[in-house]
Amino acid sequence: MHDFSDLAAWSSEDRDALHEAVDASDYALSDWTEALAGFDRWLSAKGEERRPRREMVGYIHCCTYSASPGIGLGRLEVIVYQALTEFGFAFIEDTQV
Repeated sequence: MHDFSDLAAWSSEDRDALHEAVDASDYALSDWTEALAGFDRWLSAKGEERRPRREMVGYIHCCTYSASPGIGLGRLEVIVYQALTEFGFAFIEDTQV
């Protein structure tokens, strides 16, 4: 498992992408780190060793749009897990061809 709460280990480009995505969403950084940890568990269960942080951030950012207007925010980690389960993650699918 990877520690996604230790942003010091991220490249500056990956960190910037995360901060921009967090700022553009209605979720807190803590919600994002929980979602990233859940994403990490999902990737581990698939046997995937790579952690393409920017692609993961982009995927989670898209998931933030799934909340319906006027309805309270759901747990981001759960929303991401549901999306991964239903739709997969194109990064690992594209690179396994």
